[in-house]
Amino acid sequence: MVKSLVFLIVLPILTIFGFTLQENAESVKSQKLGTGFEVQASEDPTCKDCHADLVGKKVVHSPANDDCRSCHLVNIPEHPGKVSTGLFLKENVPALCYSCHAEMKMDIDTSRTIHQALSESKQCNNCHSPHSSDEKKLLNENKKELCLTCHNKEMEINGKKTKNISLLIKTSKVIHPALKGGCTSCHKPHASSENYLLIGAFPVDLYVPGNKENYAVCWECHDSDLLELSATTTATNFRNGDRNLHNVHLRGARGRSCVMCHDMHASNNNYLILDKIPFGKWSFELNFAPVDSGGSCSPGCHGFTEYKR
Repeated sequence: MVKSLVFLIVLPILTIFGFTLQENAESVKSQKLGTGFEVQASEDPTCKDCHADLVGKKVVHSPANDDCRSCHLVNIPEHPGKVSTGLFLKENVPALCYSCHAEMKMDIDTSRTIHQALSESKQCNNCHSPHSSDEKKLLNENKKELCLTCHNKEMEINGKKTKNISLLIKTSKVIHPALKGGCTSCHKPHASSENYLLIGAFPVDLYVPGNKENYAVCWECHDSDLLELSATTTATNFRNGDRNLHNVHLRGARGRSCVMCHDMHASNNNYLILDKIPFGKWSFELNFAPVDSGGSCSPGCHGFTEYKR
C-alpha cells in the first residue's frame, strides 16, 4: 500500500521533469564546439535572417551560401551584440581561405613575385568579398577599377618606384589596347614566377640580350617577327624601307628594352612612345615626330634620325 502510494506521487513528478528536459533540449538544439561556442540547429533562427544582405548579390561564395559555420564560430549567448561580439573566424585570413584554396597557396609559396595586396591589412579581402559580389571571382569592384583603387598613387615595391597608373590612364591620349581586357591581360593577380606579376617573361633591366624568350609576355599579342626579322615589310611599321628598326634597337647582347621608348600602359604620343628616355639617373627628350609615311626622333642616344616606310 505504501509502495503504491509512493509510486503514484513520484510518477507525475518524473513525467513533468522529463517534459521540462525535453523542452529545454529542443529550445537549445545546439552542438558544442569547444568552450562557450555553440552551433545553431536547423530549426533555430539562421544567420540569413539578419544577414541576408551579405549573400544577396549575383555571385555568392559557396561556403557562405551553404553554411556560415564553414568559416565562422558563433557564440550564441553573446551574438548578436556590439561590434559582432561572439562572431569569430575559425582561422585567420589567409589561412582560412587556403583551407579550401590549397592550389592558390601552393602557387603563392612557389612563386618569385607575390602581389603586395596579399600581405597588407585585409589580405585576400582587399580584392575579394568573402560573402557575395556583383562581379566575377567575388571581386569587390570591376577588375580594372579594383586595381586602380591601389594603383592610384606612386608606389615603391622592392625598392623600385611605380607610376600612378590611374592618373596616367586618365590623362593620356593613347591607352595600351591590352587594357581593354583588364590588367590581367598581362598581369597575374596573386603571384607569378615572372617580374612585375606578368604572365610571361619581361626584363627588369634596360639593356638585355635581344632574344625572343626575354619578351614572352609581348608575344601574347604581338608577332615576334618584329624582333627577329632584320628585313620585313609586314612585321612592323617601324622600318626604313624594309629595314626593321625594332630589330635594330632590340638585337644583340646589349639590346634595348621596349620600355626605353614605350610606356606599357598609356602615353600622350602615338605608339605609346615616351616623352623622355631614361638613362641612369638622367633622362633625355625623345623628340619623336610621326608622319604619315614614317617619323623621326632625336634623343640623347643618337642624333636626329628619320625613317620612311
